[in-house]
Amino acid sequence: MKARWLPHHCYCRQAHLVTTIVWSFFATTTCFIATTTCFIATTTCFITITMNKLHKFLIALVTLTVLIVTIYLLSANDVPIILLPMKSFRHEGTLFGISEETRNKKTQDPVIKRGTQSEGNPEAKETLMTHLPPKSGTSQGMVTARQPSSSETITSKDINSVHLPLQPGDSHLPYEELNLKQIKQSPVDLFKETPETNDALNTNNNPQLKKILFWNDGYSNKHFGFGFGREPFLRAGCRVNTCFTTGDRSRFPLEEIDALVSPHTRYVFWMMESASYLYGNIGHFNNIFNWTFTYRLDSDFPNQYGRVYRRRQPLQEPEEERNYAANKTKLAAWFVSNCRTVGGREELVKLLRKWIKIDQYGQCGSLSCVRKNSSGCYSMLEKNYKFYFSFENSLCQDYATEKLFNILRLSVVPVVYGQGNYSMLAPPHSYIDALSFPTAKALAEYLIYLDKNDTAYNEYFRWKRFHWIPHTWANVAKPYCDMCERLHQDNTTKVYNLQQWFVQDSHCKSSYSKDISLFINGYIKR
Repeated sequence: MKARWLPHHCYCRQAHLVTTIVWSFFATTTCFIATTTCFIATTTCFITITMNKLHKFLIALVTLTVLIVTIYLLSANDVPIILLPMKSFRHEGTLFGISEETRNKKTQDPVIKRGTQSEGNPEAKETLMTHLPPKSGTSQGMVTARQPSSSETITSKDINSVHLPLQPGDSHLPYEELNLKQIKQSPVDLFKETPETNDALNTNNNPQLKKILFWNDGYSNKHFGFGFGREPFLRAGCRVNTCFTTGDRSRFPLEEIDALVSPHTRYVFWMMESASYLYGNIGHFNNIFNWTFTYRLDSDFPNQYGRVYRRRQPLQEPEEERNYAANKTKLAAWFVSNCRTVGGREELVKLLRKWIKIDQYGQCGSLSCVRKNSSGCYSMLEKNYKFYFSFENSLCQDYATEKLFNILRLSVVPVVYGQGNYSMLAPPHSYIDALSFPTAKALAEYLIYLDKNDTAYNEYFRWKRFHWIPHTWANVAKPYCDMCERLHQDNTTKVYNLQQWFVQDSHCKSSYSKDISLFINGYIKR
């Protein structure tokens, strides 16, 4: 059974997976170059000897030696996985439906494979998320590369299945690359080894298998960053894993399309953009959707932009406590590409500049940091800046995006501006909430105080001993695991008034809202 829905629009971003050159091709090319070089060098030597010019012969001999050594060193190195963020675009919003029907066509493992295009390899968005593979063997079809001896870049030797799943929201800031150090520090239960996939479960012989159909793409990501088939549920270690996903509408027989109003089908509303940026009235979707899958914490399946994990054991406190303010010469930075927003964050920054210096990067500022060099941008932030302005473009209930979680992973204090439930989402004393101050001037004065007081500034990093925020595929998988489990256990039916729940109950504010206007301007805008 399938669901038929009309799409709505939202601003979204994407990223493309750029793969390394296949090692065998590189090796073949290297051998060809080496052979050609040797031939040229030999010919040169013969000519120079014939011409009785000894010094030219010596130059040719040295050149040949250098080329051979260089080629040997190149062939001894490893090929890392390379990720490059791409430009943003606009496309349709996404809705997907769930059916209990099974099909006799076997599903395939949709792992995103480097250098391939398939149903399981859509255009993906900007963040690297992974899971640890089984200790032996490699994923079938994966291009393998050895671990660089002088780098902590993840290669396919370390992680056989590399995913670039959905990480929606503004793509104004480049994403941090996962490194081996983070994996070593992580609780082992966050990463699941890949079990064997039982293809028999993907047939009509197993009536308990639940099928989830992705009706539209999620930010141009066909499988919503989760994957196709049953394998993602097994890989995530879901308590209930007898479900599989597909984005292929043709897998449902035409004669079953008439049964769209079946009580056995659940219709799910998926949205990761704020209600402020919905175009038009979504009231025509009222009384259709049974479950919600959004950033809202009161969703049936909350889909957060990041998750905080408590460490099993606190990190050992060093003999000499680290000074996170050391050698930082600049106060605050802001990366932004949307220059005019409903929430008025640009107005707040303009006002704050009366008292403090703010370096603005991106399309709306005079400074730039190339997104392709994501690790370089993060290193620059950590080295030079004490604060980063994690200002949301919308002020809606529970809307807290990657602007918060990406910065929490760094040695920089995020200053947040939004209506997210930060006390629930972030570790204690890990951020500064702009709207907790009576005025913008009071906020600026507090940042100046922290800039001059290293002890107070370092208090904002104590949480790192007890908590951490990983870049893991487990973050993406959790709501899907919950959905699979609920499909097997929850037979109740309900429908949502989406206009009421998602729009009106989000209590979105703008720069004209009374409290926001008073905070930014000191008076109520008319």
